[in-house]
Amino acid sequence: MIRLLSICLVLITPFCKAIPIDNGVEGEPEIECGPTSITVNFNTRNPFEGNVYVKGLFDHAECRSQEKGRQVAGIELPFDSCNVARTRSLNPRGVFVTANVVVSFHPLFVTKIDRAYRIQCFYMEADKTVSAQIEVSELTTAFVTQVVPMPICRYEILEGGPTGQPIRYATIGQQVYHKWTCDSETENTFCAVVHSCTVDDGNGDTVQILNEEGCALDKFLLNNLEYPTDLMAGQEAHVYKYADRAQLFYQCQISITIKEPNSECARPTCAEPTGFNAAQVGNKAGGEGAAATAAPAAPAPVRGSARRPAPAQLRLLKRESGFNQYDTLDVRAELNALDISNEDVSLPSQLKYRNEPVSLRAQTRNDICFSSYNLISFIMIGMSIVALLVVVASRSFHSGATKW
Repeated sequence: MIRLLSICLVLITPFCKAIPIDNGVEGEPEIECGPTSITVNFNTRNPFEGNVYVKGLFDHAECRSQEKGRQVAGIELPFDSCNVARTRSLNPRGVFVTANVVVSFHPLFVTKIDRAYRIQCFYMEADKTVSAQIEVSELTTAFVTQVVPMPICRYEILEGGPTGQPIRYATIGQQVYHKWTCDSETENTFCAVVHSCTVDDGNGDTVQILNEEGCALDKFLLNNLEYPTDLMAGQEAHVYKYADRAQLFYQCQISITIKEPNSECARPTCAEPTGFNAAQVGNKAGGEGAAATAAPAAPAPVRGSARRPAPAQLRLLKRESGFNQYDTLDVRAELNALDISNEDVSLPSQLKYRNEPVSLRAQTRNDICFSSYNLISFIMIGMSIVALLVVVASRSFHSGATKW
């Protein structure tokens, strides 16, 4: 038995662990907001041999940068390509330019040391003052004016209903609530109308779900909006997704008008929408910059409007002649839709209500892995130790009984 034990001990082999790539991003990215493009550079701990690319566009050479042998990695993104999003802001007045960039240290795969960054530049409009000299008579009329700030608006996708929490991850078919809200420093001063809503997959495939009048086009995607207050709109909907992409980027326009005294805010007069009438206004599958083809015509509202195709790569919606561009602002929301599951499994709260983009990295794990040979060896060692203990105990017992 002792000889068997000595043979089994020779079979012990060390445990195995995965080896991470010996590299990583050092410090914060260096961002240069240029007149026609955004440039971002990353300092790395060791020479970089991976890729820097726009999230979702790895297969597009113009949206990917490869570096080898240098301790710096970077990429330049023009405003009119690579899904660079532009969002107009009224307070402060200007334009936000945003892109999602991934730094991957493996030439082929995403590993746990990789990082995803949301890059954003803000271009503020310059205030211009124009003056002129004018002669007036001695008798003048005084005017009292008051400057009222424009409302600040936001677009949220809530879980369940109007009082739910903002949600970023959901499963197909889950009920959500699309909510548009504007905050104003004064009461009964402004009216808000939501219109020109689109949804895209982040890769140029854009579909219009609310037309320029604010009327719904496809009842299966989003119904006509309800307006509980002067500066709030909302509607329940169920989560859907593109066939091969989980991300959904929503963009709408909100027109702000002055409310007439002792009157109600004017609302869109819309017909009841039918199904499968959402208008496709952008599709990169047809080639770079190709004009999109429109879907079948939707039921026309009482006030007629024509849908205009937009360039596939331009996320900034065009202004329609019916609204003043200085009283209309863009709002955006994002949602990640997961595939249908037969099991009733809800997402964890830390994922469902996450406020920031998920970084493409995995949690560090210290799991121990065995091969089948090592596992058999480990079991044999255990059995040998148990047998040895039994023999020793038996001999001790017999020795004691003999002395007794």
